[in-house]
Amino acid sequence: MELVGGVGVPHTPHFPLLAERDDDLGREITRLYAGVAAELEAMRPDVVILLSSDHYNTFFVSSLPIFSIVTASSASGPVDYRELQQRTVPMHAGLARRLQRELVNAEFDVGQTQELGLDHPMTIPLHFLMPDSKVPVIPLFVSGLMPPLPSVRRCYRFGQTLRAILTSFDDNLRVAVIASGSFSLEIGGPSISDHSHTGVPDPRWVERVVDLMRNNDIDLLLAEANADQVTKAGNAGGELLDWIAMLGAIAPSGPPAFLEAQIDWGHAYGAWHVG
Repeated sequence: MELVGGVGVPHTPHFPLLAERDDDLGREITRLYAGVAAELEAMRPDVVILLSSDHYNTFFVSSLPIFSIVTASSASGPVDYRELQQRTVPMHAGLARRLQRELVNAEFDVGQTQELGLDHPMTIPLHFLMPDSKVPVIPLFVSGLMPPLPSVRRCYRFGQTLRAILTSFDDNLRVAVIASGSFSLEIGGPSISDHSHTGVPDPRWVERVVDLMRNNDIDLLLAEANADQVTKAGNAGGELLDWIAMLGAIAPSGPPAFLEAQIDWGHAYGAWHVG
């Protein structure tokens, strides 16, 4: 099995509708997602692993695991924005179960989610990056919203372990990883903007993260993305951990093939090829 690359994008729920507008923002959203989509298509994946943080739609009431992998054969959504286009996503349940077993053997206590409805952090990236694709997806949750969060270094090691396991399998499959999330984001908390229920508390951090990724300074990114900084970035700033796990999985040896930020929105769009 070959890990061929990784990409990262935001999942702002209003972007599909905004992208349809004939204005500067609509064209920018379309261009940025298209830039990442072109790189993902060039990777020619047979399976996609989608790293995301649950927005209290799958867990929260009963439990909130630090890591959990979806072993369903398919799932539909988005369950939290019914006005958006609904889709059913095929999944690779067999590979997901093998991954869970080996991750637990590697001392990562990964739960197993056997059924779910997909929420917008998963459907928005798929909407833009794989709109008509039949490539199976394996959703993998990383707890990035409710403290205590896993450390950035543990998430990076999680990604490294994921890659080691995948590449140890004999299957003739090409695997790509998608990370879904923002770097600085406040939702309904004290750091929202004066005109919205969201805000970007630390745009400087967004610029810093993008610069470190562009220069392949991953060690420095891990050092600077400590718990205090992630908290300062907003109550959804922990979504960066999805990107960190993706970077651990692909272990980039050079600059990204595509990387652009939307500082005012608190996020970026990136793609890295392996090999």
